[in-house]
Amino acid sequence: MKLPITWLKRYIDVPWTPEQLAEALTLSGTKVEHLEKKSGESVLELEITTNRPDCLSMLGLAQEVAVLTGNKIKFPKILKSVLNKKNSAVKPLAIIIEDPKGCPKYTARLIQNVTVRPSPVEIQNCLGWMGTRPVNQVVDATNFVLFETGQPLHAFDYDKLIGRRIVVRRSRAGERFLGLDGTEVALDEKTLVIADAQRPVAIAGVMGGKLTEVTEHTKNILLESACFDLGLVRQASRKYKLFTESSYRFERGVNPGNILSASARACDLTLQWDPDASAGPIFEKGPRKEAKAKPILLPLLTLEKMTGLKISLSRTGTILKNLGFNVRPIGADKILVTPPGSRGDIQLEADLIEEVLRIEGFDKVRAALPMTRHPETPIQDPKATGVLKLKQFLSDLGFREIITVSLISEKALVNAGFTELGRAQKIVNPLSAEQAFLRPLLLPGMLQTILYNVSRKADALKLFEIGNRYAAGVEATVLAVSIYGNLEDHWRRKIPASFYDLKGITENILDFLKIKNVQWHENDACPKYKNSSTLTMDGKKIGTLGDLSQPLLGHWDIARPVIYGELVLDGFFKKSGEPKIIQVKPLPKYPLVHRDVAFMIDERVSVAALETLMKKAALPYLSKVRLFDEYTGKNIASGKRSLAFSLAYQKNTGTFADEEINALQTKISEALKNTYQVEFR
Repeated sequence: MKLPITWLKRYIDVPWTPEQLAEALTLSGTKVEHLEKKSGESVLELEITTNRPDCLSMLGLAQEVAVLTGNKIKFPKILKSVLNKKNSAVKPLAIIIEDPKGCPKYTARLIQNVTVRPSPVEIQNCLGWMGTRPVNQVVDATNFVLFETGQPLHAFDYDKLIGRRIVVRRSRAGERFLGLDGTEVALDEKTLVIADAQRPVAIAGVMGGKLTEVTEHTKNILLESACFDLGLVRQASRKYKLFTESSYRFERGVNPGNILSASARACDLTLQWDPDASAGPIFEKGPRKEAKAKPILLPLLTLEKMTGLKISLSRTGTILKNLGFNVRPIGADKILVTPPGSRGDIQLEADLIEEVLRIEGFDKVRAALPMTRHPETPIQDPKATGVLKLKQFLSDLGFREIITVSLISEKALVNAGFTELGRAQKIVNPLSAEQAFLRPLLLPGMLQTILYNVSRKADALKLFEIGNRYAAGVEATVLAVSIYGNLEDHWRRKIPASFYDLKGITENILDFLKIKNVQWHENDACPKYKNSSTLTMDGKKIGTLGDLSQPLLGHWDIARPVIYGELVLDGFFKKSGEPKIIQVKPLPKYPLVHRDVAFMIDERVSVAALETLMKKAALPYLSKVRLFDEYTGKNIASGKRSLAFSLAYQKNTGTFADEEINALQTKISEALKNTYQVEFR
């Protein structure tokens, strides 16, 4: 919105320089983008927010200046009579509204015996400052009033209207429209149009038509002033790429209370500039009286509580009155405020408080900490306490915490190997495609973080995140851990981390959480992982761990391997007040006896299954089983692997004799051979 200072001074005295005015308006919430000179005139360029269509007019901006300066507005007066005249020569007109929702109110005023001529120079200058080309006194009057009041108007050549009829309706299939700018469009069946008896002569709220434009031959004018559904105007403007000063205002909502007064103002100007013209009758369709805004009660105590300022009741009332509000005191500490029709954005007491505060000055609000209440006994949240302790434990292990956004895109899900989009929770009305889903896994955020750090020359990362995931209608708190590059960023160790490194760390985490009876299961082929294992407890899956596949990493431009795992944490934090169970056992009196066993076995048999079998065969004396070597390759058949275990025997009643150890070794060997057909080395 442009604001020429000279034009503004028609309505109010401005005691400031253009620079001072720009600063005052900006501080009060009407931002001035820049100040420019047009034909020697100072013109402010303002950014008007969509909730303030009242500021899309000179009188609306004058209202803002009035409340800042304390000066009164000089509203324009109707100098000539525009009342209906009893004249037998009055032209007939019928108005039919077929779509009352699309056009709640329509008025048409006849101006007869017009001689089309240029408008006064001062009016042409005003339009030039606004970037609008002067046309003739009739069209210039409608444009001048549009900028003055914010109410769009349109002038038809009455004699070109077929059937002397105005019909507000939706366009019909096959109809075409030729605009004033020469643009011809094919109309769809959803567009709201102004038509005569046969054809559309304007797209409602957007643009008038070439077929009924005012020319030097025009003698009789039909002056339209109406309000249209802002959604329909916006749709038509964008569909046909017709953007006008009228559509800009209708899209944001015009004040219905200005319909008649703006029409009278334009008619009056036309009559002033053409003494031979005469004002005919005004035709109306729609409610005669506009619905009044609902009054809002504003207690002074609420104003002080929300702003932290002590603003007197009289000062509050003065500010709101100068902004055009109707104010009535209710007792000594309340006022009842009724917003004007131009302020449809004011509906709550908080809206009134914002109006008072922006005029009083946001800079007067002091920074202060809000008051809080704390219970005498701290509330114990075992989950929150447990998560905090787990974070500290992971930090002690050398991992760094990350926090990522829980809203992600479909592309990120697919790139992270999650293809079951039906199980993901989709946002009904997302802000963007990048925030279309609640994450069903934490992997996308982890990969994005790794990529961000790798792009900044990081070559070794140990990261974790504790957050919620959402899948198949279930929300769960999970721990995500990953290792990229070397396990340690140390000059003595340059070996890349492996699956087993993160597996060992995961087992330390399980031990820290006191999670027992956990089983590892090797996964079958999974597109997300090169190799992976599933973690179960009591037959229920609680986690997955593995080397991410290279195709998946390729989607994220990550060249080096990433080991990643997720573990469900729900249910693993003890309730508050539950006593800790400490278990102890005496130190063994007799030393361990160590023996080794090596054999070839089918590579599909898990180490865990072998450990379980050997302990069962040597009960109760086999206390430890440790795998210390694995070999595949030369001299080992395909599908086989060579494993070597260290076995530790112990008993509490004395030391073992050689015969006892040999017997235990034999039991283990027979169990392995009978169950898995191993070949001993």
